Amino acid sequence: MPESLIGQLFEGPLDIVGDIHGEIKALNNLLRHLGYDDDGWHPDERRLVFLGDLTDRGPDSPGVVTRVKKLVESGKAQCILGNHDLNILMQSSKHDNHWFFGREFALDGGDEPTAAELADEKIQREVKRFFESLPIALERDDLRVVHACWDAEMIEIARRATDAVALHNAYDSQIKDDLKRRPKLDETDKNLSIQNRNPVKVLTSGKERRAAIPFWASGKLRHEERVPWWEDHHDEPFCVFGHYSMYRSHDRGQSKAFCVDYAVAKRWEERKHPAEGGQFRGMLAAVRIPEKVVVFDNGDMEPIAIPDSKEQGFR
Repeated sequence: MPESLIGQLFEGPLDIVGDIHGEIKALNNLLRHLGYDDDGWHPDERRLVFLGDLTDRGPDSPGVVTRVKKLVESGKAQCILGNHDLNILMQSSKHDNHWFFGREFALDGGDEPTAAELADEKIQREVKRFFESLPIALERDDLRVVHACWDAEMIEIARRATDAVALHNAYDSQIKDDLKRRPKLDETDKNLSIQNRNPVKVLTSGKERRAAIPFWASGKLRHEERVPWWEDHHDEPFCVFGHYSMYRSHDRGQSKAFCVDYAVAKRWEERKHPAEGGQFRGMLAAVRIPEKVVVFDNGDMEPIAIPDSKEQGFR
């Protein structure tokens, strides 16, 4: 387990990689375009930071975890927990983590299983042991990283903890005990309370609100939607996060928080209905600091807009 769930971020130049979701080929391509060799060495002494959600949906979650784990253990990378990683750590069977439990499954509900390397008991142990070692967020004076949402109150709670599962379960129990004394709340309000009052849930899967119109996602009808907290985030220092699976054309705004999840998680759908020319719309990407440039797994690059900030001169 980490010494604290809020760890110290590497100093120096960084490449901060968004959600990978089992897309090992995209990860290998991205690292090559960023200039890393197979062992994670970079000629300019850069280092990697992974924002979590290493697994699920893509074809080779075990391969992704193995590569990231090797980089972290060699000191060439850091990694934090995402909500998908947390689900596995908690042994919680979800719509898209069937691979971990050794089961074939069709993510679209059809008859043909979605391609995925299945875990055996050895892989399960290795994945769980690695996830147990990870913090929830990392920080240094000029930069922060978190998987889903930087919330100061929840960060301070997590700072005093070392075990993500224990912290999650303690708050989950407290919240549910409180809800038993409030029987008039409807199911949506109860779900929002369970989500928004738990520090582990907020940091790994973000805050939620009641949806104006229910919608289907991950195999079920949802009445709660994600809150775009970053649109009004102006705290120092600059924060990089993932989780929200936004395509490259999506406006990420100019707040002091930037989402580097470019929807590589949706490639399993694109493989079933390939675009003309075989190009993927969902991409894996990394933010380069201090350059303030996004690099994609196909080699494309584009600058990001960061508002004027006393901290923008990254170290």
